[in-house]
Amino acid sequence: MASTTYLSTGKTPIANRLRRGLMGALLATAAMTMTPSLALAQAKAAAFPGGPVTLIVPYAAGGLTDNLARALGQRLTEKWGQPVVVDNRAGGGTVIGTAAAARAPADGHTLLVTSFGFTTNQFMVRNLPYKQSALEPLALISVAPSILFVHPSVPANNIPELVNYMKSSPTPLTIASSGNGSSPHIAAELFASMVGTPITHVPYRGNGPGINDLLGGQVQAMFDSKASLSYVKAGRLKALGVATLQKSSQAPDLTPIAQAGVPALSKFATGSWFGVLVPEGTPREIQNRLYTDIRSILETKSMQEAIDRSGTEPALMTQAEFAAYLKAEGEKWGPVIREKNIRPD
Repeated sequence: MASTTYLSTGKTPIANRLRRGLMGALLATAAMTMTPSLALAQAKAAAFPGGPVTLIVPYAAGGLTDNLARALGQRLTEKWGQPVVVDNRAGGGTVIGTAAAARAPADGHTLLVTSFGFTTNQFMVRNLPYKQSALEPLALISVAPSILFVHPSVPANNIPELVNYMKSSPTPLTIASSGNGSSPHIAAELFASMVGTPITHVPYRGNGPGINDLLGGQVQAMFDSKASLSYVKAGRLKALGVATLQKSSQAPDLTPIAQAGVPALSKFATGSWFGVLVPEGTPREIQNRLYTDIRSILETKSMQEAIDRSGTEPALMTQAEFAAYLKAEGEKWGPVIREKNIRPD
């Protein structure tokens, strides 16, 4: 009985040694039980991908998301020594490609490279064929703050002048977009709602046709990326402000719309994001390997140059930060979409 008492209370050196020996044996047994599964998971991650990987892009080839996916895919191919294939699944306002990615095996061999529509479709599309939670945020590639462009015929050279013009004009400002429910469309609706004036929205099938009609004067304004700044230098368009809260490295000469001196727009910020998601349930070890490899590529000079050429800017985040960012985007745009009853094409 004495030895039992000493073992439990630790009153003698012998009892302490016995207790340490017993605990060590228990820990060793637990380690032997856990090690095989842990070792297997680590081995799979180390051997990943071990075969082709597909990047599903829910947009047509040649667009901004597609170009970023191909730049990333090329560098992943070089890093892994395995083919990384871009699979364009356009249609349904990104629903078709997103649904295909959501149904893919959760083994890390099928990724979704997508954009703004992933956060907004849950509010715009009735009866989505997938749950929003079916895809987990993995890595943010870049962001593209919107710039408000107007035709030279619009009698405004800054945001306050544009707001005054919109309020005094007998007809609503005509604002183009790349389609119903697109980032430029929702930005235009938010802008109009915040300043309290109506607009006439003119949807196009892509940014190109919209910008072409803006250049021709068929429409008066459009939110677009820095890619259209070349038209400003040529005197064919005016850029009135960038839709950020602070100065943007992509448009350092432009005043943020939020700082333009219109109190109603003091929190106006909008743009697109581009990132990678994985099917829900993809093993954590594989997600960690994917994130580490993608992050290392995003930090290279060549990938940052590719991002800059696309008219977007790098935005490195942890996986948790990216998930929080997408959650905040949904909370931001959901009320606007519901209020304006915005529906995709």
